[in-house]
Amino acid sequence: MKALVLGRGKSGTSASKLLRSKGWKVWFYEDSSPTLPDVSFTIAVKSPGFSREHPVVKRLEKKGIPVLGEVEIGYRFARGTIISITGTNGKSTTTAIVHHVLKNAGYKTFIGGNFGIPFTSFADKTEKDSISVLELSSFQIEDLVDFKCYASAILNITPDHLNRYRSFEEYASVKVSLVKRSEISVVNFDDPNLSGIKGDNFLFFSRKRKADAYVNGDFIYYPGGRLSLSRLPLKGVHNIENYMAAALLLFAFGLGSEEIAEGLKSFHGLPHRTEFVGKVSGISFYNDSKSTNVDSLRKAVESFKNVVLIAGGSDKGLDFSPLISLFKERVSAAVFIGETGEKLFDTFSPFIPSFLEENLESAVKKAFSLALDLAVDTVLFSPGCASFDMFKNFEERGERFKSIVKKLEGTFE
Repeated sequence: MKALVLGRGKSGTSASKLLRSKGWKVWFYEDSSPTLPDVSFTIAVKSPGFSREHPVVKRLEKKGIPVLGEVEIGYRFARGTIISITGTNGKSTTTAIVHHVLKNAGYKTFIGGNFGIPFTSFADKTEKDSISVLELSSFQIEDLVDFKCYASAILNITPDHLNRYRSFEEYASVKVSLVKRSEISVVNFDDPNLSGIKGDNFLFFSRKRKADAYVNGDFIYYPGGRLSLSRLPLKGVHNIENYMAAALLLFAFGLGSEEIAEGLKSFHGLPHRTEFVGKVSGISFYNDSKSTNVDSLRKAVESFKNVVLIAGGSDKGLDFSPLISLFKERVSAAVFIGETGEKLFDTFSPFIPSFLEENLESAVKKAFSLALDLAVDTVLFSPGCASFDMFKNFEERGERFKSIVKKLEGTFE
């Protein structure tokens, strides 16, 4: 049995290690050394970074060699129950909430997928009574073949990765295809791009109307229980949706309302997601480096009444103009950086005070100065763009932001 692994990143390396442990011979291909080994391969394993349109993928498929994703390989060696979570935004937080609550309730659980932990790194450690909670990106979903899960959630679908897909419709169809692989599906009832989904095996959550999980006043209601929003650690409208989706997934798995409530109350969030960094001279700084698209930026701004915003990064071909009215209402001034800096400046400068800076350090200093001058008590770093123009990933970007804030002149609280 012979496998070709496309990409030596975290997922490719993990997949190769698992296959070798099962007796496979493994070769690697990378674009930096674009030569295919002269070997008759049984399968090829594609890292998420390789598009289905990549010339090497096309060559392998033309030869009749199955090209599988890393998650699909993990599935073929895994046991137990799988819960899958996708969506344009909120995937990591919801995945972490579900994993935390299950672990808190005493279940043997694993977490991985797009979360940063390859499925193949723990697939052969799973057992028939264990639960794997997987965050799945569109790139991973498009590579699934036999994959099935007990329950899945689609949190939302908004424009993203339009530099990879031919249209938003193509991107959305990949996300929605996950429901065909699930016995039970949890879906956002408020998302217009999910309005056509219906059936007996669906559970819906909504912030705007009554559903299987919904908001009424200060309470989230879910099957068999309710929980005060004031008792939940994570704030913001996006986290209300994440909580509801997690509650329905946990209900579908069979947890009782008290187990769900206790678990939700004890989860305190992930770094780089509207993360409070600290105060400098009375100005609160928030790190939302995980914001990599228009909708995540919108939800971050909606979580505050008045901010000085820092945004910008690698261009994914997104349209930011739908945010103009929101920015006019809640953004006192904005500082833009990165590849999209001029694009963002051109979009918003006619409506709000806008500034261009060359790097994140100068942007933080400018935003701090603006907040002091305008008597605004919050600086929000929510890029709305990928990080690759200036940083290795959103984690590095967020850590850099936090270190810059902590070096500002002033009183750090």
